[in-house]
Amino acid sequence: MSQTLRTLGAVALGAFIVAVAALSVRTGPVSGAPSTTDPATHSITVTATGKTTVVPDVARVYLGVTTNRSTVKAVRAAGARSMTDIIAAVKALGVADADIQTTNLSLYPQYGNGSPSKVVGYQISEQVEITVRDLDKAGDVVDAATAKGATDVNGISFEVADPVKAQNDARAAAVAAARASAQAMAGAASISLGTVISITDSTPPSPIFYGYGALKAAAPSADVATPVQPGTQDLSATLTVVFEID
Repeated sequence: MSQTLRTLGAVALGAFIVAVAALSVRTGPVSGAPSTTDPATHSITVTATGKTTVVPDVARVYLGVTTNRSTVKAVRAAGARSMTDIIAAVKALGVADADIQTTNLSLYPQYGNGSPSKVVGYQISEQVEITVRDLDKAGDVVDAATAKGATDVNGISFEVADPVKAQNDARAAAVAAARASAQAMAGAASISLGTVISITDSTPPSPIFYGYGALKAAAPSADVATPVQPGTQDLSATLTVVFEID
């Protein structure tokens, strides 16, 4: 009996040793072997700005009417009549309802001199933003509005209807500028410029508005039109480009 137990124990011990040996030779990653997922260790990083020149094709005109009367009823009626006439004149030039937006409507009491508690009248003010998609009519909008009672012309701004295309053109120019700079550095260092590893857009996100300025409100004479010149504007984009080098 004891001889049988010793034999079984020896067999079990041998099997255990074989199992440990098998585990010890299991294959795994070789220390120091290159990894295909690691980023390139040799690169050039360049930050460049690209610019494109655009001609604005949309104008936003800011105007309104401010009226004074002795009573709330009278001033409200006078302001409403003037603004109704202004809007009708602007719409007659082809401006759509969706392109006329009220931006401010206020009503305040007016006090007598030396008596801050005595109300002597009321003032109402209504301001609108008018989007003009035909720039040839931007000056006509100002003239028509002031002829119909607009007392406030607060300014005009210009923008492009398709800012995405203009922004992409500026980005393309920035990539070209970055490649030119990287190529110059690579040539100076006697190395070869490789493919692009990454591109980061560093351009701050913002609306594209151009050329805001004030216009003086005055009733136009019959033979003088208000000139409006959109000019041109430069749009820029800043990119950081990483190139592989050999």
